[in-house]
Amino acid sequence: MHKITFKIKSIMVDGFAIFFFLLIGFTSFSQVGINTTTPNSTFEVNGSNGQKVTMVTTNTTLDDTHSIVLCNNGAVAKTMTLPTAVGITGRIYSIKRGEASTADVTIATTSSQTIDGEMDYMLMNAKESVTIVSNGSNWNVVSTFVPQFPMGEISFFNGIPKIITISSPSNGSTNMVLCNPATALTTNMMGVGFDNGGANTGRLRYTGATTRVFHVACTISVGPIASNDQFVFGIARNGTVLSTSKVIQKTNNSGEIMSTALHIMVTLAQNEYLELYVGNMTAGRNVEIYSLNFFALGM
Repeated sequence: MHKITFKIKSIMVDGFAIFFFLLIGFTSFSQVGINTTTPNSTFEVNGSNGQKVTMVTTNTTLDDTHSIVLCNNGAVAKTMTLPTAVGITGRIYSIKRGEASTADVTIATTSSQTIDGEMDYMLMNAKESVTIVSNGSNWNVVSTFVPQFPMGEISFFNGIPKIITISSPSNGSTNMVLCNPATALTTNMMGVGFDNGGANTGRLRYTGATTRVFHVACTISVGPIASNDQFVFGIARNGTVLSTSKVIQKTNNSGEIMSTALHIMVTLAQNEYLELYVGNMTAGRNVEIYSLNFFALGM
């Protein structure tokens, strides 16, 4: 097995150099090492290496001058168009959407070619990236990076309930009242992108830059002031109760604690917030909240 090591600080084009490279051209080497005398692979670099980095802000057609492409597209959607995969087997592109980007970056193909069987590939999150390679006829994804999905949670639990004052009966749409116990924002989770809106009063606010769809879950435990009250609960976005979130719970005896859960899919833009509202469909009577858990997970 032949091994050759190159350790070159400068190259001088002279007769010896030309002879040396011509000699290499007629010699078969199975492994080549740079800065190592014992390469363990076909080509091994014992040190740093570099690739060209191109910053783009407009629609761009990639070619053999591109390698790593950073898309600073801001709030405007952009398209990165791949060249034909035919005749460039092994060519690799790494494409990343900017950290402040709020619009999608589309990676498009030519000549009806595909990326993992699809006509295009979408970077739908700020900081998201993909590395793709040509197989000679189409493109294949070899690695991706998707930033952590935003998650937020607030909770309240107390043996002494928070009384929510309800002065007028509700028909399920009118006279809905904010549930605002002294909630605590969960801060020890892996996800990011939420805060409490500035106060622990039952609000969960999305702070991420990218508009997303969220799965929202809310669980509450309540007790009626009087027997046989019928309550309606609903999740509100920016103070408006979402009709698809409403549930009705009928209580039995005064002082009896009952629980219910709400689940909904909702779209949130930056600084939009979620809260829980309640109405009494029987009479203008108060409700006691013993526990509240509010959770949102971005998709």
